[in-house]
This record gives sequence, structure tokens and C-alpha cells, in this order.
Amino acid sequence: MKISIIDDHKLLSELLKRSLMEFDFIKTVNLYHEPDKLFAHLDKLETDLLITDILMPEINGTELIERCRKIKNKSQLKILVLSTVIDPHVIKEALKSGANGYLCKNASIEELIRAIKFIHNEEKRSYIGESLKDILVQSQLFETIEFNLSPREKELLQYICKGQTVKEIAPELGLSINTIQSYLKQLMRKMEVNRTPDLILKAIKYGLFHPNYVS
Repeated sequence: MKISIIDDHKLLSELLKRSLMEFDFIKTVNLYHEPDKLFAHLDKLETDLLITDILMPEINGTELIERCRKIKNKSQLKILVLSTVIDPHVIKEALKSGANGYLCKNASIEELIRAIKFIHNEEKRSYIGESLKDILVQSQLFETIEFNLSPREKELLQYICKGQTVKEIAPELGLSINTIQSYLKQLMRKMEVNRTPDLILKAIKYGLFHPNYVS
């Protein structure tokens, strides 16, 4: 199998390359640190699998996947996301954009190899990392619960979960402090909590916010 890696962290990608080359079924591993260089060769690149990060300075992983899919479909090129980002919405968006699998960077080399073999042999099913399955289940559970949050309430919830105060949020949303406080009370009532810490914990529990995701 021929593999390519796109990641702006040169040291980590080099270590990953060395680890992968220890397996006999992997013939070559090409490294790319800049998306433009990958796109310049992608149409003629002989590779079976592309491993990509999500957080990169020039382009995010979802956009990269979408651009790759304009050049090669899922049969021509398998794409595996390997990232520290484990927000359920990001995972779903990456898969929707054309990724064949999604794995957290804290996964073992054994699971990475398992994921590579899985998506190499599968045409229709996606690989989800073991540590991510519960996050996605919780996210799906949240989506089925009738909190009936408005777009503004969902936006406010994100700011609250990131630790921002009402005074800090008001100018961000272009609203008065009193209006923000009113939205916050309504948000707490809908989510059946009385304290801000409980609101944050409930948002995390049901997958609406994940503390490890950096936007």
C-alpha cells in the first residue's frame, strides 16, 4: 500500500512515517507539510490512502477533503483523518465531506493500522476511532432531545462553555448585557439547569460542546 500524509507538524509526521514503514504491507509513505504541494501532485499521485490532520494554518481538514474529492473519489483515494479535534460536529462534517475514517491522535499504532486496513478494504463503511464512538453517541442523543434551542441560544451556549462572561459576550454578539442575561435565563430553563457550571456540564454530556475542540 502507498500512503501520503499531510500535516504541518514536521516532527510528528516524520515519526508517523517511520512507524508506518515498519509494516511490510506499506510500501511507501510520502510526506506533505503544505496543502498546495499536495494539490499540485494529487491528480498524478500514486497513493492509496491520504492521512490528514484537521487543524492546519493554510486550510482546515474539511476543506482539504472537499478539494481532494473534486480530484479523486472515494474509490480512487481513501482519506483518513488523524486529529486532536474530537468535536462531534467536526467529525460528522469531515465524514460528510468525503473522509473514509476519523481517528484521534491519541490512538495506538495498532488501531491506526486497523483503521488503515479497514478503509482500504471497505467501499461503503467508514471507520470511527474507538475513543470517538461514545462522543458521537452522546451527540446523537443530544440531537434527539427536544431542547428546542434557537440559533442565538446555541451561539450563546458556545461562548458560555468557553468560559466567557456575560459582559464579554455582549459586544461579541452586538447585544446589551440585559439581553444576554435574558437569553441565558431562557437557555438554562430549556436545558433544565440552575447554574452556569451545570449548563456547561450538560452541554458537554450531550455533545453540544467539547472542551478539547479549538475553533
